[in-house]
Amino acid sequence: MNGPKTPSLAALLTDFGAASVYPAVMKGVMLGLCPSARIVDFSHGVPPGDIAAGAFTLMQGAPYYPEGTLFVCVVDPGVGTDRRLLWAASGGRQFLAPDNGLLSWLDEGQAVFEEMRSVENGELFLQPVSGTFHGRDIFAPAAARLLNGFAPEQLGPRVQDMKRLPFPRPHDSNGKLEGAVLFVDSFGNCITNVKASQAGNREGFFGGVRLGASRKTYGLAEKGQAAVVEGSAGFLELAVNGWSFAEKFRAEAGDKVVFK
Repeated sequence: MNGPKTPSLAALLTDFGAASVYPAVMKGVMLGLCPSARIVDFSHGVPPGDIAAGAFTLMQGAPYYPEGTLFVCVVDPGVGTDRRLLWAASGGRQFLAPDNGLLSWLDEGQAVFEEMRSVENGELFLQPVSGTFHGRDIFAPAAARLLNGFAPEQLGPRVQDMKRLPFPRPHDSNGKLEGAVLFVDSFGNCITNVKASQAGNREGFFGGVRLGASRKTYGLAEKGQAAVVEGSAGFLELAVNGWSFAEKFRAEAGDKVVFK
């Protein structure tokens, strides 16, 4: 059986922030080791240390990238500790990530990883390895080696498991569909774990506020009106036309939403 092909593109996902120099440093390391590398910014807007938000961001965007993409994922509040660093392959795509649950929600938690390895080969890293910037010293050089055609076997030994965050699924209780906010986007829309097909014609309620049945888009609500909208990620969103739902209702990830 042939192993994964050499990746042709690297996509960076971090919680460093768009204004940070850290993504640029990672790119500099990668280009120094692989001058022909194609590198794109997947996102640097994950809230600092928010592993679940990183997992959702990856779940939302990774399916739209071509096979041959290497996702270099650095949302790593445990940097410098004894947590593992992983390489994994799934569906023609490859991932480098800390073993903290960041890869858990790919395909809504159903992704099958054909191969996983613990990234341990110190000969591939920048030396000395900092205790606070493994994105520069481990992830970036490991990614560059893979883009250069290094076999994943050179990263380290196979592993059979990874840390997983259970995907929070809604549940029916006494005729009510109970869900939760998964993620708050940059517009303040609160993306839930409930799909339109699950909610049907039921009306949404948040904190006792009646939001009505789902609509196809934001503009179908009156200006300033709160509503439930069928979002592009396939999940229902809580939104306010022209404003931030999260700001208006002080909503955040984990908050309960009910459809009845």
